[in-house]
Amino acid sequence: MTRILVITLLLISSHASALSIQWISLGVATRQGNPIEINGNPVIEFRNAGRGGIDWDVSGIGPRGGLGARELWLFDNSAAGIPGTSEATTVFSVISNSVGFIMAGDHNDGFAQFFVDNIDVGTYDMYRTGNRILVVTELDSVAHSLRIVQLGRHNPNSTKGDVAIFGGAAFNTPAIPEPETYAMLLAGLVLIGFVARYRKQNA
Repeated sequence: MTRILVITLLLISSHASALSIQWISLGVATRQGNPIEINGNPVIEFRNAGRGGIDWDVSGIGPRGGLGARELWLFDNSAAGIPGTSEATTVFSVISNSVGFIMAGDHNDGFAQFFVDNIDVGTYDMYRTGNRILVVTELDSVAHSLRIVQLGRHNPNSTKGDVAIFGGAAFNTPAIPEPETYAMLLAGLVLIGFVARYRKQNA
């Protein structure tokens, strides 16, 4: 009976929560786009994406450029007869349970696809979005990787399909138990009570 209890509790504790994904305004930042804090949580590492990539590796056949040390641009130049997509990747050196993609969006920006640890966290239209952060929380506590793909697509209002990147941020958020966690804990306590009663009756 004890073995059954242990196995049941292990199954209960193996519950994995889904990622939480949201866009928020950039707010106060350094000249390089580092937000310093995200939703009140200090940034523990900032991977700067300026012209040439800096802390990011850039690949693909699409043209690229940037704004000094502040922004990395992945161009969509298909309107000029130079088609091709490109992407930028970076890897953090610190362990965290949350990350943020620090982005800019104006009149000539298009669609970008975002990945954390090679997990697709969404494709978004960056046209006139302004300076924002794609925040991904409830991750495992490891050193994460980020990837942004310029898809070469844009909506009819945008002049091009460019993607502009300030960088990436790693930070930690406090663990908040979900309702399912409390329910499973209660189920475990009930099971423990059942085992104790069973032993008492058979003593």
